[in-house]
Amino acid sequence: MMTWFWILAVFLGAVATGFVLIPFFMKHGSASKTLRNDARDLVNVDLYEERIADLNAQLGDGSINQQEFEQMQAELQRNLLDDTQDEVTAGEVEKASIETTRLTVVLAILVPLLAIFAYADFGLSWGAITDLEIAHEVRSGDPENEAAMRSTLDRLAKQLSRQPDNVDGLFMLGQSYLSLSEYKKAAEIFAGLTENFSGDAGLASYYAESLYLAHERKITPPVEAAIDKALALDPNELTMLEIKGMDAFQRGDLTDSLEYFSTAISVARGSRAEMIQGVIARIENQLRPGEKQETVGGSSEHKKNVRSLQVLVELAESVSVGDDAALFVFAKAVEGPPSPLAVQKVKVSALPALIELDDSMAIMSGMGLSAFDEVQVIARLSNSGTAEASPEDYEARSETIDISGQTSVIKLTISQRIKDQ
Repeated sequence: MMTWFWILAVFLGAVATGFVLIPFFMKHGSASKTLRNDARDLVNVDLYEERIADLNAQLGDGSINQQEFEQMQAELQRNLLDDTQDEVTAGEVEKASIETTRLTVVLAILVPLLAIFAYADFGLSWGAITDLEIAHEVRSGDPENEAAMRSTLDRLAKQLSRQPDNVDGLFMLGQSYLSLSEYKKAAEIFAGLTENFSGDAGLASYYAESLYLAHERKITPPVEAAIDKALALDPNELTMLEIKGMDAFQRGDLTDSLEYFSTAISVARGSRAEMIQGVIARIENQLRPGEKQETVGGSSEHKKNVRSLQVLVELAESVSVGDDAALFVFAKAVEGPPSPLAVQKVKVSALPALIELDDSMAIMSGMGLSAFDEVQVIARLSNSGTAEASPEDYEARSETIDISGQTSVIKLTISQRIKDQ
């Protein structure tokens, strides 16, 4: 791509230089013609002087009288004036031609030089080639090679320090910081962008999310103000609704939490909607009285005929993930609805872990583990920390399991990305 850029740059530079040189050569040809005409005029003047000398000789020897001399002289003068309209001498024409040539060559050289100065890093940086190179590196960079990504971002940040109005570059830098868990830096970038574009709901959401993560996932007053602003611009902003719903759930305000997640499920799609539906089901179970029974010892037990699965999840040594990664373990019917029958989310730091799936984790009422006999258990490691699957996520799947009878612990080892399976 860079090779084609330089080929086009050289071509356009040649075209620009041509706009200067071509008119000059056309004019230079015209000047040469003028020079030839002036040389002819000099010959005419010499002939005129010779004829005058002859007339003077004839007047001296009496061949012609004074009157005839004056008439012939006047005739020669008229002929000379008709043949010589331009009084510029050959020396003056040549001098003007040389000066024009010098000026034209200087201008032709200045055209590409001024272009280089305008667009190069050491000049005015009006869209330097470095911008294109860095943008390509950021988009095509390997997320697993964190050192290379950080080096590229350092170059991008240095480049943007000279281009404070480069909105696209700043947005790319903010997104990249967010993906590398540089939450404070991301928040600073998005804070500046939201000041200049106060009505942009997307920027407001990015700023609130990065600020929330920078404050260790706590709803502090600045975070709450940022989230409220984002929701004021877009009441259906999914990430903001999830953050508010989880905060309400952690505070024990199940009613508010259910309201936020109910709004979120209306705009969510795919596996993300399935996960939100699972959260809603759990909140509804906690709000519904009589769901669990207390024993004499004060402990609780599930109602009878409730099925459960125990899943041991391990992480292969070759797998390396960030702090924001999350593990989702869920069971799906082999022949049934696409939504999970039970789902559980745990922290990657807790691995290896023994996870239990049961009917209380059903996304849809009556569509839990007890409703199907054959299931498949899946453990998905999400780098983004969200339930939405990505080809870069890691995943392990079990064989078909018959849960109509007693089942042993299911062991899953996460070692491959989804795209490699």
